[in-house]
Amino acid sequence: MNIAQRRPRSWTPQIILVSVIVHAVVLYYVAVAFQIVPPPIDIREPPTIDVFRMPPPPPPPLTEPEQPKLRPLFQQRQPLTPPVQPLVQPSPLPPTVTPTSGPASIDVRQPIAEEPVSQLLPRYPRAAETRQIEGRVRLSVTIMPDGSVRDVRVLDARPTGYFEAEAMRAVQQWRYRPSDVIRTNVVVDIDFVLN
Repeated sequence: MNIAQRRPRSWTPQIILVSVIVHAVVLYYVAVAFQIVPPPIDIREPPTIDVFRMPPPPPPPLTEPEQPKLRPLFQQRQPLTPPVQPLVQPSPLPPTVTPTSGPASIDVRQPIAEEPVSQLLPRYPRAAETRQIEGRVRLSVTIMPDGSVRDVRVLDARPTGYFEAEAMRAVQQWRYRPSDVIRTNVVVDIDFVLN
């Protein structure tokens, strides 16, 4: 058997050329992708400065022409004499009875000695009871000629936020002895005391 047989030639010059080109393209792609190749340097000549030719100076800033001052069309007149301050302080008005065709009205602005003939006691609020809180509510009411109560307002509450609603609900159902006048701003105090 002859070992030194001649092998068929498979590497032609065309195949070698294609192989070299493919290898070059792959190496270039790898070098660019992993930034192995430095970026190309931009070679330009530095700008030349002409020392004999200077740029012109900047133009002066623009100033707006000054507007003439306008006079107002109307001027406020000043009083000839200063207002006079009163020497005596005004006195508060006493409670008044307003004459009308119906019953008269009296502005009381204080508690009255008369007790209600029908007096519903307010419920003790649960929040105040669980916290063991006592308090007082001062109300202003209007007593009508038939003895019913209207216009209930809270004047003061100590402490606030616990007893006002129950006090108003109870006082709105009170009844006084009938009279011939309307008594406004009657002050009613309700104490909330734990037993």
